[in-house]
Amino acid sequence: MTPEAPTPNTPSPSAAPVAAKPVAKVRQKPIERFPLRFHCAITMPMGDSLKRLCGGKSALLSESDIGRLALHGYLLANDPYYARAMGRNPNA
Repeated sequence: MTPEAPTPNTPSPSAAPVAAKPVAKVRQKPIERFPLRFHCAITMPMGDSLKRLCGGKSALLSESDIGRLALHGYLLANDPYYARAMGRNPNA
């Protein structure tokens, strides 16, 4: 037997061309400034209020910004270790 010459693996002319797949969007990494996540349940009136305040392109703050600010204020007022870590004098 004689060895056959290698032939390139080419598709037959009747094969349909493969359509190019659309490039998938790359998901952004979370902001490194806030490496932890905190989730909580809220009431319906709270949710409605957040929709009013955070809805649309003219909103100054996002829902997570409002939650972060509220938690920050609570911790400053009630946790002296947190207040000290944030550079605020709890006795002032």
